[in-house]
Amino acid sequence: MADTRILLAGLEEYHRVLGRHVSQLSSEFQGLSSVWQRFAAVYDGDAADQFKHGWIRTTAMFQEYLEQTHQISGMLDERIDALRQANRTEGGLVG
Repeated sequence: MADTRILLAGLEEYHRVLGRHVSQLSSEFQGLSSVWQRFAAVYDGDAADQFKHGWIRTTAMFQEYLEQTHQISGMLDERIDALRQANRTEGGLVG
């Protein structure tokens, strides 16, 4: 039987990296949103309207990405917990 500690360590590291990625991306997007709000307050006309629609689409796609990433993170939590339990049950591979 394969040593599942390696799989568990890999999943845990992936989960940590995914969390850092989402945190950093969210922080940077929040900063960009703040800049957009200040810009939108003074930008006017047809070009501003076109840009606004593009920004709204971008924001929606970003939110969808975050939702999907949170679903992946939740699934990883479940798999990591199940693998930890399996390791404990199969002879205490993980301590």
